[in-house]
Amino acid sequence: MSSRMRVAQHRKQMKEDGYRLLQIWVPDRANDKYLADMKRECASINKADEQDDIMEWLEDQSSWIWDETE
Repeated sequence: MSSRMRVAQHRKQMKEDGYRLLQIWVPDRANDKYLADMKRECASINKADEQDDIMEWLEDQSSWIWDETE
């Protein structure tokens, strides 16, 4: 029995057992474009982490906006 026939038989049996074939796309970690995108994303995240003090300052400066409405 060829591998193609075994696969077809397996798929048929799985379908009869109530399963459905699902194929999905996953990231290719060997792809240069994907790696470049991930490096860019990581750099962006790291830069945002370095700017936490800016967010704290903004919260301190804008707290009066929320205090006024109470």
